[in-house]
Amino acid sequence: MFVRRALKADIPQIRLIIERNFDEVISKEHSQTVVEKFKSHNTKDALCDQLNWKRVYVAELDGQVIATGAFANLSYTNKPRYCVSNLYVLPEYHKHGCGKAIMTKLFEDFIDTGAKSFHVPSTRNAIGFYQSFGFLVDEVQNDLEDEITWMNYTLRS
Repeated sequence: MFVRRALKADIPQIRLIIERNFDEVISKEHSQTVVEKFKSHNTKDALCDQLNWKRVYVAELDGQVIATGAFANLSYTNKPRYCVSNLYVLPEYHKHGCGKAIMTKLFEDFIDTGAKSFHVPSTRNAIGFYQSFGFLVDEVQNDLEDEITWMNYTLRS
C-alpha cells in the first residue's frame, strides 16, 4: 500500500469510498437527515474543486484506490485552522492500516505548517480512531445539529 496525492481521475473512486462509508458505516450511528446532507456535499464537482484547495491523498493497494483523506485549512479568517477532511477507507479495508497510512501523511503536512494545533470534525464512529492519534474531544465546540464531534490535537512544546 502506498499513499499519494489524488488526481482528478481518482474522483469517481473517492466518491464511491465516501458514499459507501455513509451508507454502510456512518448511517448506523447518525440520523438519515445528516447522512443525506453530508453525502450531498460530495458531488463529483465539489470533490474536483477540493483538489484545488485541499491536499487530497489516496491510498492504493494493488492499483486500487482504497482510502482517501485530505489536509485542509478550514478557516474563514486570516488565522489558519488546519484540519483532517474526508478521511474514509473502503469498509472492507477498515482496521487494515489504511486510515493510519493516510493520517501519517496528514500529520506530515501539519508538522510542515509549523502550526501548534490540528483539528478534525469527527463522525461518531471515528472518535476512537482519532483518539488513538492523540486527538481529544473539544468540549467547548460541538456541532449537535450536524452530529459532529470536533476533536483537537495540540503539539506539546
